[in-house]
Amino acid sequence: MSAAEPPGQGGCGMTRLRCVHLNDDFAMGGVVKGLRIYDHPDLTRMVDSRVRPVNPRGRMAPRLNAHVIVTHFPPSWSSLPFLASLRLRNPHARLIHIEHSYTGNWEARTVRSQARFRLMLKLAYRMYDEVVAVSNGQAGWLRAIEAVDPVKLKVLHPWSGSQGLDKLPGPKFSQGQPIRLGAIGRFDHVKGFDVLIEAMKALPASRFELVIGGFGDQEQALRKAAGDMANIAFAGRIEDVASFYARCDVVVVPSRCEAFGQVAAEARMAGRPVIVSQADGLPEQVGRAGIVVDCSDPAMLASALAGLSTAQLKEMSVAARMSMAGAEFSRIKAWQALFHRAGKALAGRKSRSESLSGTLAISA
Repeated sequence: MSAAEPPGQGGCGMTRLRCVHLNDDFAMGGVVKGLRIYDHPDLTRMVDSRVRPVNPRGRMAPRLNAHVIVTHFPPSWSSLPFLASLRLRNPHARLIHIEHSYTGNWEARTVRSQARFRLMLKLAYRMYDEVVAVSNGQAGWLRAIEAVDPVKLKVLHPWSGSQGLDKLPGPKFSQGQPIRLGAIGRFDHVKGFDVLIEAMKALPASRFELVIGGFGDQEQALRKAAGDMANIAFAGRIEDVASFYARCDVVVVPSRCEAFGQVAAEARMAGRPVIVSQADGLPEQVGRAGIVVDCSDPAMLASALAGLSTAQLKEMSVAARMSMAGAEFSRIKAWQALFHRAGKALAGRKSRSESLSGTLAISA
């Protein structure tokens, strides 16, 4: 089968799809973790996935030997020529975009010209056959601003594997023992770790401890904010996430913007209650597994943490693990459905092309 040739059949008997994932940033984070799902045996049986680094600010996209092309980088004005050439140079491929980055909170905090930004999104998304939001909150915002045709828009929650988190013993909450809070992620203003450190200053050191895992440009500022507080520790770059979560009783995600919030999902899998901000895709993850807090104010975050009882935390811990019990199955099924749609669409496109060719031959 040539690079331009679509698969011959839809459904279960279709030719194994060739899929290329395009990404421009391979620093450890939610996007890179999310790429692991394509190695799942239930997906590799139907799709041969490859990851390729690209520079979307370049003028010419590659011609790819793929039935499906998935982009994981955020669109921008400078990437529009690349996206246009990607469509033109791969006319028979199914183009899918995963929106890992943009959210309503991000737009409100970052964008100067809302009209210009939304126009860019509309122009970029028109080039795709499907646009995937990583949370219902993000999808709701995209619908509200009419950035994408609602028929094209789907929601698929990310999955980075269990990483041993489902096997961790649950936290042991008991009166008189300090509650060990955990926070992990990129040291960036958007993650809100500065607010969490300020909240810790209003909490009794005998009752709350905090360990922060990660690295980034804001590390020195965060360490300076923590000062000499003995109940705040920095764990550095985390390679073994299960070991990190094992150190925590409760996980706090105080992000200012968060399309999905992989940390909240990991914490729930580990049976850790989650305290999350109101940002974007975070609230929909909580349910009975934690609480949603206005993290724009350190005093409000401190008050919410101080109000947690041992009984509440135990109930949240059980609910957290239960909430992720079927996550792997549902994520894989969602991706299988996406690739199944792609196969059917490509097969239909080929059938229409063959039908047109036959009609032209008869007419001749």
